[in-house]
Amino acid sequence: MHAHTLEELLPSLISASRNKPDTPLSILDVGCGSGYLTAALGRLVDKGTTRFGGPISPLVSGNVYGIDVVPELVDMSKSNMKKDDADLLHSGTVTVQLGDGWKGLPDKAPFHAIHVGAAADDFPHNLMMQLAVGGVMVIPVGPDGGIQNLYRVEKLRESPTFHGEDFAIDRLLGVRYVPLVRIGP
Repeated sequence: MHAHTLEELLPSLISASRNKPDTPLSILDVGCGSGYLTAALGRLVDKGTTRFGGPISPLVSGNVYGIDVVPELVDMSKSNMKKDDADLLHSGTVTVQLGDGWKGLPDKAPFHAIHVGAAADDFPHNLMMQLAVGGVMVIPVGPDGGIQNLYRVEKLRESPTFHGEDFAIDRLLGVRYVPLVRIGP
């Protein structure tokens, strides 16, 4: 699933890098769990201060923000990254923190790519609004224990309020994920 997600996100990251080469890429990983995909995303946009020497061409450098609602998973993600990817944390390329996946990180938006690693029962408008124009979100949607599908959501145009027509939504494949946890109203 991680490879499929990276394949879906990569074209928008390449496009953003070519269209605005002086603008750092910004990526949000909702439900960072073990930290594996967060680290993989970090390697794509490595700031160049690490042993690997910079972002993977043709991408520009940037930041990856991993969030999870479960404190133990935030700790596990950081711990796992410290084993072989500590340079990503030390350089600031990757940050991992406690966060509500339904709300995202509006203070760090807009994002060129968003990955959601848990199934939302409906499309989270807050996350969709945090995409940059041309940005892509990969998200599983469907009820817990029911039919779920992985979707690719692309933001087509900027708007101060949510309008469904501002997004292109493509169903990719059937999946089974844990639910995206809601905390508070």
